[in-house]
Amino acid sequence: MRLLDRYLLGQFLAWLFASLLALVMLFIVIDLIERLDTFVDYKTPFPVIARYYGYGLTTILTQILPLSMLLGAILSLGQLKKTNELTAMQSAGQSPWRLARPLLLAGLLLSAAQYVLNERYAPYHYVENKRILMEEIKKISTADRESQANVRLIGGAGRFWVSQFYDARNAALRSVTLQALAAPTIRWRIDADRASYQPDGTWRFERGYLRVFQDSTEYTMPFKEYVTTVLSEEPADFARRNLDPFHAGMAELLRFARRVKESGGETQKHMTNFHLRASYPLSGVIMVLLGAGLGMRVIRGGNLALGIGVSLAIGFAFFGLIRVGQALGYNGTLPPAAAAWLGNVVFFLLAIFLFRRVAH
Repeated sequence: MRLLDRYLLGQFLAWLFASLLALVMLFIVIDLIERLDTFVDYKTPFPVIARYYGYGLTTILTQILPLSMLLGAILSLGQLKKTNELTAMQSAGQSPWRLARPLLLAGLLLSAAQYVLNERYAPYHYVENKRILMEEIKKISTADRESQANVRLIGGAGRFWVSQFYDARNAALRSVTLQALAAPTIRWRIDADRASYQPDGTWRFERGYLRVFQDSTEYTMPFKEYVTTVLSEEPADFARRNLDPFHAGMAELLRFARRVKESGGETQKHMTNFHLRASYPLSGVIMVLLGAGLGMRVIRGGNLALGIGVSLAIGFAFFGLIRVGQALGYNGTLPPAAAAWLGNVVFFLLAIFLFRRVAH
């Protein structure tokens, strides 16, 4: 690596780290103010609070990294422009594209790291962060936390579960209905007072009816006890809360979308979330390109306050456009992939436009 590349990269990483640190501290302070009463009321020891924020750190980093990369690019190049170092580099024959290259390569590596963080660590750390809050701080047991009313679950092979209550302590469902769909018709349906998961992996239904639908004919069989081995759902599936698209991995989102499709449901929303998980990490590279254009030309004189203000404004605009694209994908106005990549495409075109002005 040439001396110039190392110098530019060092400046960028220094401002990037400072931006990350400032934004992380801001997030933690705001959350700490909101939860201070909870920590005091439950007499939470400091090590537990530290682990709570330690697991929450992954989620914070994945959310603020693109904005930090934008800040790093704007402020590093802006400060070099203020001290006339950038002007000297350009006078020596270094083009704007050449000066931005080490920053873009670093941005690409950071985007790849963010993708790995999103897929391998963020979902687990998010769940653990919530578990610490509920179990270790608020002293709510695992069984009580996982028990829930009004259960809805899309299972495998077109199965759909509905229950008034899931009792995690006994791995049982109360007032349960299970139906198997072969869109657009129902193949069979079970209505029972209770369904419990057995140690051998079977489901035991009590006091209910099995209905089978064939050729527009319904066959009804009452039972006191009905045991089946064909169901792949387990208690852990009912213990999970509704899928959170902002904290689920791409593989989990894709599996869920396939289950919805097997049940005859619409997958527009879930596929939009799937593509958003792929597009968001790449936004960091676009933010670096945009920040380079702003730092070299628009933010004159290396004005620190102006650079931060512009970065925050762009960040809010970018996240707002992501939400707009998400809404357009949810309601079917745009295909899922187009809706998810809308923000990246718009800001990439803006970044190219600004950088072309710098280069000429």
